[in-house]
Amino acid sequence: MKRRFTNALLGCLGLVIALVLLEVIIRIGGATGADGQFSFRGYPLEPYVLPVQRLHDAIDVYIENEDSAAIVYDETTGWAYRPNSIRQEGAFTINEGGIRSQADYDQRPRPDTLRIAAFGDSFVAGDDVNDDQVWTKRLEIELNRTGLRTEVLNFGVGAFGMDQAYLRWQKLGSAYDPDIVVFGFQPENLDRNVNVFRLLRYRQGGIPFSKPRFVLQDNKLVLYNMPTLTTFELKAAFSSFSSNPLAKFEAFYNSREFVSNWWMASRLASFIHALAKAQGEADAINYAQGSERGELGKAIVDAFAASVKGSGAEFFVVHLPRRTHLQNLQDGEVSPFSYLLNHINENYRFVDTVDHLGSEYTERKYWGATYHYGPEVNHLVAWILAGEIAACVKNSSCRLPRFAHINAILASP
Repeated sequence: MKRRFTNALLGCLGLVIALVLLEVIIRIGGATGADGQFSFRGYPLEPYVLPVQRLHDAIDVYIENEDSAAIVYDETTGWAYRPNSIRQEGAFTINEGGIRSQADYDQRPRPDTLRIAAFGDSFVAGDDVNDDQVWTKRLEIELNRTGLRTEVLNFGVGAFGMDQAYLRWQKLGSAYDPDIVVFGFQPENLDRNVNVFRLLRYRQGGIPFSKPRFVLQDNKLVLYNMPTLTTFELKAAFSSFSSNPLAKFEAFYNSREFVSNWWMASRLASFIHALAKAQGEADAINYAQGSERGELGKAIVDAFAASVKGSGAEFFVVHLPRRTHLQNLQDGEVSPFSYLLNHINENYRFVDTVDHLGSEYTERKYWGATYHYGPEVNHLVAWILAGEIAACVKNSSCRLPRFAHINAILASP
């Protein structure tokens, strides 16, 4: 009995020593940010601290460089590209209309040219490739090769949600009177739709603005944060965030996570909690029928399509998966976005690039520095979409009210 007691005591002592060592390792190996938020191995530990100082720093940098910033405040969409500016060290040109192009466009399209307008996030805007490599430019080239005089206007803006793409169509794109509108659906945007304050979704910094937020009320879209908060208003909002009326619409804010509990005195306990919470949150996020993300995404697509069709244009949706989504599908996983993808496929002209992106396209060489499509994938997306659009135009299944006959846009032999 004495030996057993001694062994048990030594075991308990060893466990205590191990726990103390782990506690020390986390405290030494972790880091405290400017706002007082402690993190370890990329996991912020509770109690959370609002990134007030980080927001103030990002806004101050923006204000200091406002005259030259390529991304600027926009009261309708939260942010937009500055007209006549350059990004990506000269590889990304923004024209006088604030859209990606080396050319400028009249709002009235030419009578002998099919006009296509594309909307979406950075996978539409074409981060990581130059102006001649982005899929919208390649689409223009491919359609002209088929004999259709075509111009493609790229209204994509980096970090946009579906809601912002729809609002950009309403505010800017519709004025250019396109014949065909292409919405690039990147599934992560379902998370962005329920986000208001970008810094709470992406805590590493970046764009120091808020975004508009649709909410479904009685099955109708109701818009909040419109006009979007100015940089001055944003600073004030973060200073008293819990009382801000927009806080209840922010999916990435939970007031309970910012309150200290006794067990949080242990960094080890907080880290274990963070690991379990991350897995739990990943399992709990739902994009299916009946979920906020799924139903809100469906309502935005439907509203976008109705607005486009009301203008007399055709509406296409092209699926633009991220590398991780593509890898999961290649591994045989069922897409968590199936509800919305099926709805789009059943109701609109849907082009699913996944059907053409084989396993080889998950290799790192096909992706840019920030994991956007490289030149080869951009070209493939353009080729796939060009085939669908050319067929739609030539077999007259696409409504083109501007043209009495297809011959009006056929290039001379």
